[in-house]
Amino acid sequence: MDVNGDTASLKRKREPKDDPKLSQKKHRRKSKLQENATGEGTTDNAALQNTNGDLELLDTTSRALTRPEKEKLASWKLSKPMGGRMLDIDPVFSPDERHLIITYNTSIQVYSTEDSLLVRRIALPLTKTDDDNELVSAHIVSSVLSKCDTDYIWVACSDGRIWHINWTSGLGVDTPFKTEAKKLLDVTVDAVEVGGKSEDILLVLKRLTWSSAQIVAYNTKALSTGAGKLLHTYDESPQLLRFVAGGRLIVAAAKETLHLGLLKAKKVASLDDLTYRFHCFDVPDLVSCLDVRHTTRATKKGGVELQYVDVAVGCARGGIYVYHDLLSKLPGEGSGSSKAGVIQPKKYHWHRRAVHSVKWSQDGNYLISGGCETVLVLWQVDTGRLDFLPHLSATIENIVVSPRGSSYAVHLDDNSTMILSTAEMKPTMYVSGIQSLVLGDRQPKESLVRRVWRPVEEIAAPLVAAVNPQIPSQLFLCVGNGQQATLGGGSSTPLLQVFDLSSFHGITKHAIARTNPTDANITNEGVPVVEPTATKLAFSRDGKWLASVDEWQPPERDTDVFLTGSKTPAEASRERREIHLKFWEAGAKDQSFQLVTRINDAHHTDRTQPIFDLASDPTSSQFATIGNDGVVRFWTSKMRKRDGLAATGPDGEPLRSWSCSRTVPLPIYEQQDDSVETPKNVPCSGAIAFSEDGSILFAAFGPPSGAVVVAIDTETGAFRDVVSGMFRGEIRAMESMGSTLIMLSEELVVYDIVSDELLYSYSLKETSEAAKRLSQLAVNYESRSVALVAPVPHQNQDKMKRGARSELVVLAIEGDEPQLIQTFPHLITSVIAAPSSSGFIVVDSAAQIWSVAEGPEQAPLLQPLADLGVDGDATTTGDATSGELELHEGEASDEEMEDVDQDVEMEDEDDTHAAVVAPQRLAKIFNAAPAFAMPPIEDIFYQVAGLFSTKPVNA
Repeated sequence: MDVNGDTASLKRKREPKDDPKLSQKKHRRKSKLQENATGEGTTDNAALQNTNGDLELLDTTSRALTRPEKEKLASWKLSKPMGGRMLDIDPVFSPDERHLIITYNTSIQVYSTEDSLLVRRIALPLTKTDDDNELVSAHIVSSVLSKCDTDYIWVACSDGRIWHINWTSGLGVDTPFKTEAKKLLDVTVDAVEVGGKSEDILLVLKRLTWSSAQIVAYNTKALSTGAGKLLHTYDESPQLLRFVAGGRLIVAAAKETLHLGLLKAKKVASLDDLTYRFHCFDVPDLVSCLDVRHTTRATKKGGVELQYVDVAVGCARGGIYVYHDLLSKLPGEGSGSSKAGVIQPKKYHWHRRAVHSVKWSQDGNYLISGGCETVLVLWQVDTGRLDFLPHLSATIENIVVSPRGSSYAVHLDDNSTMILSTAEMKPTMYVSGIQSLVLGDRQPKESLVRRVWRPVEEIAAPLVAAVNPQIPSQLFLCVGNGQQATLGGGSSTPLLQVFDLSSFHGITKHAIARTNPTDANITNEGVPVVEPTATKLAFSRDGKWLASVDEWQPPERDTDVFLTGSKTPAEASRERREIHLKFWEAGAKDQSFQLVTRINDAHHTDRTQPIFDLASDPTSSQFATIGNDGVVRFWTSKMRKRDGLAATGPDGEPLRSWSCSRTVPLPIYEQQDDSVETPKNVPCSGAIAFSEDGSILFAAFGPPSGAVVVAIDTETGAFRDVVSGMFRGEIRAMESMGSTLIMLSEELVVYDIVSDELLYSYSLKETSEAAKRLSQLAVNYESRSVALVAPVPHQNQDKMKRGARSELVVLAIEGDEPQLIQTFPHLITSVIAAPSSSGFIVVDSAAQIWSVAEGPEQAPLLQPLADLGVDGDATTTGDATSGELELHEGEASDEEMEDVDQDVEMEDEDDTHAAVVAPQRLAKIFNAAPAFAMPPIEDIFYQVAGLFSTKPVNA
């Protein structure tokens, strides 16, 4: 069965008749498929086979599972999702500024401002079933702190549900209020004195049509019945809503118009007495954000009235318009007209594109704004002087001034939030999640104005991710410069994010390709500069080296100068494609990466050829690549020399460089029939995988349904075996485990290359071409299991796009029965094997991480401090007053403890010494297992406490 010989004598276009052994192997492969189709084979998966002999992915759930199969499915567990996407909603400070509440796509998360730790995660049941029995997922539109009881927060959903949640305990999630609105756009809350008692009044902005909306008021009683008080209806496109000054003022934004509502009644006896006199006036540009500042004064009769109202409006073309003392410019009560006419504002203009957030400072002397320029701008209102905090990591989405005015909370669109001190502008808190591309439900502010470029509408490529085998708790992801930069730049990913799974926090980011995060990243035509995209990532066996592949080519719109003759823009763009293979040295101390070698055009013919796959040798520090030129290249490191002597670094360490050590040409395609000629310019695909012992490199290359698999000896480069007919369609991935090859195209094929036996195959369901690219494969050598991820269409194609969700199947390599079948509500963008563990790590398109593990108990990803009982907030039960601890049964009172204290001999404080623990002993505890396989937190606590506590002295 071996096909030996010199690679130089083997032709690239080789027909099966030239080698009888190759022809026999291909014949046996077809006969094996025929046996599966007729049911005469020896495989034991007849119960799952369809008429074609293949296994339909996830169709196994339609039949009744036997008891052993149920036990297998129960042995694999799926954790709850962690993380998610921070929404474009203002973060909320607690009144004492000790906590910051951040709104995610599926939860409300409370963080400590002192140490950035997650205190509490409150998950919200947003997904529900509609009339057609189809799962639909709504999104959160607003979260506002209660004005009457600051332990509660109001959370509104787009489908009309409103939650009143105690963020200090998490209560109230199971009992939402349901309003009569079918589509909510915004919700705001203020404390209004109703009947001599202050209570929360909610203003709901609900959509009627695409160009009309209503403002409806609710209190707690009205929310229970679902019927509120209609305050105002307007025909302009609705956007934002603000409710301030104890319910005396309503500000609503509608495209290029502002609507101001002034409370008519001086005293409000009930909700029905809330009546407002509305005025509207035009704004010079489209409104993207606004903020209201007001002052009140006491009247002679003991009441309170508005004195001054200042409104700052941020617009879609970069201007900020400030309306000072707006009340004096509105028409009086007797005018009878709601149109205020032309009101001249004061204009501030620095931003190039839309202003994403603008806020008044606590004293009203400054305006703070931010946008896609990644610069925090401070405007002095009187003089117009500017101060900048530049070089933030991404577009500024939200700015919040703390209750005391001592700090700013800044939410960036790279899924991070920080707190800056107003005095020094230094960060005191930072929270970061997965920064991959997410297509949200809300319209971005940049789309308010028609641009010359079109944003990305779907995720068409998997998220490139890897795990360092020496640091299994860290996940390395290729991400972009925030959502706005990625959407406008064609899904570019020039950055490498280091994400810690144990603390569930982004550690750092490194640029592994050219990037323009804060420079002039827009051309003269207003088009975003396209950055490179990282396509492959792999660590060496010892974790000291990282290999990456990044691609870049100019957009077709920028190739007019290169068009000559009949050349098309697409051809001109491909000719100037740049592909770099880079080798990085990983620093153990500062978690940095130093570029050691960059290979330009690693695979090249008459033009630069793309690199299909990158693989790392599991037994040595060696990499291999396969490109569109049909060649496999091996890459090894060697000592760098200077003037004949070994070059050394600043600390005397030897320097190394990387180069190609061997090239192996591959057969281009399998000739199906002598009478049929294969076209020359057929697009090819390829994949490579090392065997577990590193002695063989398996390489698959060829056109759709014509690829061949070649076993290459890594020592000599000779062919040890050639297998054909294994792929149907484009090659997606290939992995090796023992003597088994796992190959993914439009079907999953598990093949034993030693016995030349097809073990089983799975056919993937039909989806769009873009969704097929998200089919992925991962293998775990510890549990000898395979994870297959494939997008699947929704049942109702009219409501949702095809391929809007994914399904995961876990298979054992020894058998064809699924160990786990799970449907995810979002697309799975990446799946990788958890090192030193039996499970897998799954990342979805909502920036959430899931853990899939084998065993009776599922290891948690990250537990909030509240779940661990160490949140630091003392809660009382029963009739115990605040600050007092309730005496439980079996505990001694203070009086009973007095006699005991008298008999205890206290040690001299001067004789006590602090315990000294070597860092190696702590590292032994925390690095004993990866984050997914760590022991319970109690065991870790007692192990650490045992190091610092002294042993008892013998009597």
